[in-house]
Amino acid sequence: MDLFDSQYFKINKRVLMICGLWPYQSKLGRIIAFAMLASSIFLFVFTLIAGILSQSELDIINTEDTIITISFCFAGLLKCTMFYKQQNKIRNLYERIAIDWNKLTDCSEHNILRSFLLDGRKVNFITMVFCSSAFMIYSCIDFLLRIFNKESEYRRQHNFPYYFRPMVLYEKLYDWQVALHVTVIAIYSGLAYLSAIVTYISSVKHVCALYEIARRRLQNAIIACDKINHPLQKCIEDISLIPKLINVIEMHEQAVRGIRIIKKVFGADFFVLTVFCLSALTIGTFELNFCRADIRSFIRVLLLMPNVMIYLFYVNYSGEQVIQACDNMYTTAYNIEWYKTSSKTRIFVLMIMRRTLKSECLTAGTTIMILSIKNFATIIKTAWSFGTLLLTTQKRGKNEDANFVAENTLI
Repeated sequence: MDLFDSQYFKINKRVLMICGLWPYQSKLGRIIAFAMLASSIFLFVFTLIAGILSQSELDIINTEDTIITISFCFAGLLKCTMFYKQQNKIRNLYERIAIDWNKLTDCSEHNILRSFLLDGRKVNFITMVFCSSAFMIYSCIDFLLRIFNKESEYRRQHNFPYYFRPMVLYEKLYDWQVALHVTVIAIYSGLAYLSAIVTYISSVKHVCALYEIARRRLQNAIIACDKINHPLQKCIEDISLIPKLINVIEMHEQAVRGIRIIKKVFGADFFVLTVFCLSALTIGTFELNFCRADIRSFIRVLLLMPNVMIYLFYVNYSGEQVIQACDNMYTTAYNIEWYKTSSKTRIFVLMIMRRTLKSECLTAGTTIMILSIKNFATIIKTAWSFGTLLLTTQKRGKNEDANFVAENTLI
């Protein structure tokens, strides 16, 4: 596919190939790449779970952080597995994009589609760079300080994360192994999430471009309608606008079809991930308020929470863009001076008005959870409320002890 080798889908192709999810990848290549990702994440999750179970004394903050890490990695693996089983749907989605691209013959319409796809590529690049940078900074702050401070054996075993001791290859390089293992798996899990979000953002941008093309076609038809200066009898019989309106209906149908495909591929997955993001933000809010004396835990949460929020924001912001594209189409359709057209033309005008009356939207598995900026704000407020509620159930005893604070600060 020439389109997918171009600059518009270069990030999509590389991320999905690393995870073994690119639909045009060889079957053997997909199996090997996915097996490497799945086995690496599964081994890491096992190491952390075994590390928790092997601890005789559990610290609430380190335990929560380790559980969040396990949930993050496991949810990424689950998402990747679901995506792997949806290969046919993903292929249909990309083939739909290629078909819509090849159908366009007008240069101005091609430019509209290019601008939307380039905007999607920019968003994908920013998301990838920010998330990778956050993981790198987190590793440097949290693990390098341990390495150069040469922490005691006791503190090493009771710091985040709870790592299963028999998995350590060489005791003197314990901190190096944990740092490298956590960083690699965090990036690997991040790529699992990115494989979904880059495909989702590009698909939504493509659909929004189709809506914009349909709106431009309708605007051009309106301009042509305004230029009609025929006598009344000729206006009644004029049918020159009908082919243009049919093109508008066809493009609008392509956009609606694209939204339905996106819903089938991402709807249920995003419901699960939204619940996970809500839980992660709730626990993160709790930890930010509860462990302000523990600098490492505070910085750790402060670096990881924006990743969850950015992921959640782009999922909902893309849904908001679809709603806005539908509203723009609706506004343009209802500004048509239909009374200047012939009775035959009015049938098609009314058909367009009727089709744009129902605004399409993306949902997270259920019609109750419509992806939009309003939904994003609701999730953030709910997470903050739940986190504050959790905080009221805790008594600050151990964290207020001077020795405990001194042990967990950077000084």
